[in-house]
Amino acid sequence: MTRLTDWERDNFTNTPPTPDVTAVFPSREIYFSPELLSVMRLTPDTCPKTLDQWYELCHPEDHAKLSRLEAMIYGHDSAITFTRKLYCGDGCYRNFRLEAQIQRDKSGRPQKLTGSETLALSAWLSSANEGDRIECDNPGGRVRVLEAVRIQGVMTLRDVGLIEDMEQENLRLRREIQRHIFSPSPGIPALPEDLTVPAMIRDSLEDCLNSALNVLTGDNRLKALRRSLSETSITIGIAGLTSSGKSSFMNALLGERLIPEQTRATTNIPIICREGESRSARIMYQDGHTEEIRGGNLTGSYLKDFASESHNPGNKSGISRVELTIPGALIPAGICFVDTPGFDALAGSGGAALRNVLPELDMIIYVTPVRARLKGADYDYLRALTAMNDRLVFVLSMIDLERDDSEAGRVVHSAHDKILGDIEAIRRDMRNFSGRDYDVVPVSAKTAIENFYDKKSQAWADSNIEDAVSYFAPLETESYMRALLLRGERALRLVEGAVTRREVSGSSRWRLQEVAGRLRRLLADRDNLPMPSGYSFAESVITPKSQSRNILSSLITSMREREFRTRFFSLEALRGKSRVLLLGAEREQSMKLFARLSHNLMLETLPDGGVSAEEWLFSGAIPPFGCVNVPVTGSGPDILIAPSNVKISQNVDWHKLLRDYVPVVSVDLARVDSGLSDLVNSPYITGLALADWVLAFGNAGMFDTRQIDLVSQVPKRVGEFVELNGLKSPGWFVYENYKVFTL
Repeated sequence: MTRLTDWERDNFTNTPPTPDVTAVFPSREIYFSPELLSVMRLTPDTCPKTLDQWYELCHPEDHAKLSRLEAMIYGHDSAITFTRKLYCGDGCYRNFRLEAQIQRDKSGRPQKLTGSETLALSAWLSSANEGDRIECDNPGGRVRVLEAVRIQGVMTLRDVGLIEDMEQENLRLRREIQRHIFSPSPGIPALPEDLTVPAMIRDSLEDCLNSALNVLTGDNRLKALRRSLSETSITIGIAGLTSSGKSSFMNALLGERLIPEQTRATTNIPIICREGESRSARIMYQDGHTEEIRGGNLTGSYLKDFASESHNPGNKSGISRVELTIPGALIPAGICFVDTPGFDALAGSGGAALRNVLPELDMIIYVTPVRARLKGADYDYLRALTAMNDRLVFVLSMIDLERDDSEAGRVVHSAHDKILGDIEAIRRDMRNFSGRDYDVVPVSAKTAIENFYDKKSQAWADSNIEDAVSYFAPLETESYMRALLLRGERALRLVEGAVTRREVSGSSRWRLQEVAGRLRRLLADRDNLPMPSGYSFAESVITPKSQSRNILSSLITSMREREFRTRFFSLEALRGKSRVLLLGAEREQSMKLFARLSHNLMLETLPDGGVSAEEWLFSGAIPPFGCVNVPVTGSGPDILIAPSNVKISQNVDWHKLLRDYVPVVSVDLARVDSGLSDLVNSPYITGLALADWVLAFGNAGMFDTRQIDLVSQVPKRVGEFVELNGLKSPGWFVYENYKVFTL
């Protein structure tokens, strides 16, 4: 950080400690030191000569204060401290602080006023702590935010707004540099010469598709699929209804608003995006010729012309697709994304455009916004998509629109909770629709674009865009081989569908059956094909995210599990104990804690087998009485899980049970007060007066920035609760998933 400039030193540092202003009475003449005249931009000729002229320099808003100053001068005060705005010679008003002494005669009448006029900011700085901030106006009228900092032991000021402006300018320059990066040879990378096995599979697939097209000569889906064999990247389509956030999601991957978002409803041109060394756009026309735009000429406004119906009504210019290559895009190597037309646009030629591009898609991302349950149009679209390709992932877009719902200063429904509800609703609707489970990834494209060059910020993490991209990271390995196998699966589905529907008959139907048999053998025998050294087909198809964990993520999870368990059992009440009793108003909270202590998140829900709400659950060696056994892998302490408070039988011997087991009562941090109130009415409350026990507060992670305040209130609330009810003071534990929150 540089030292203060001359202007800042002139405005923000103290003037010399000599008297700056002197007034004599009863004449009320006033005199200024040269230093004060310099600060106020006044000359000896223009400076006030009397106290009344000095008052005239006050800002009109401060005129009411002058009567108070007069009362202090002619009253009994011997010291005066007075702050107001004074007009300076350069035409600006500045805050000045007068600190003066008044000499009086024996009758108390004022004789002389001597003191110093300093800029009020200097007085603030003298008592400020490092990091304190203040707003002020500079001579240009701009509001500035200044922060107190200590440099080499001296407290000074820095302009925070200026630093923020410089950061924004830096981001602008970085974006500008990115726009001008280009290379002389953009385009799709050629197939590596040494990949003989993928080349062999590609040739076999092409031969099968040619044979099928000899029978189904007009099938555009087979033609599109044959065309896709030359694409070496895995192709992932972004689909959804109009205005669902498809183009915004694509722009979040690119780091800029390059693809027009407002006019895509009328666009029927697929836009293909990939990361690369060049910044270029290749415009491909239906007649075979292409145009290329590179570097800084490639802008959002340029692409908007192609997306505009007024410029290009009905795509009369014959553009078939646009291919973008953007350096630094958040797109894994070996993958390209396709922004498809919105479903609402399919009434026009956009329907044909989608039907032509759909067979080329190896995987589909279906974008749907928060607060919008799947509608009839969604199901119509999904039915068309899954008929061709059932490798589908949902993106829940616009999660930045969700806000916490509060009542009386408390969060009733958190944004986090509502987003989880939207995710579960999509999964449930799709299970009812197709009988299958699909992954749903929440994303804020707007937040991702705004913080693309600040990837260490919390806002970037909150956008969740990296989690969405990491879903596809396993596809980078052997991407061309994976893509070919996926295209082979789609080819088999198309051919078998034509046979099943009896689209042809006689020898033509027999020929299609023969093609289907060749495709089945090709896909079934892939493990027996000659492989290059170290090559494997074991993971050559896309697997669900839950099955694509790498060794590092498993290691991190294991460390978090171990730390969680260690910190829990290091509580004083649990130290050295081998038996734990989980209690609470709702057994759901107890099961969440048990799932983490057992290293098995599948145990969050009650085990199958018709377990009733009144049943006790047990994990361990010897249960204290008849319980439902919950098996877990590995050894550990005996854990007894009670029903919810209202379901516990009145015949329980709490004296014996709490003597053998350490009670751990689970409370939802979202409802601390009601949770503690429920505890007062619990059947085991009297037993907690003598036993060592623990309060476990769950769901702490949903509160985001409010979490620190909530956790800091836990000790006080627990202390008041135990004192009011005459209980033994418990240990307490606040957590979310495997994260433990402390003060």
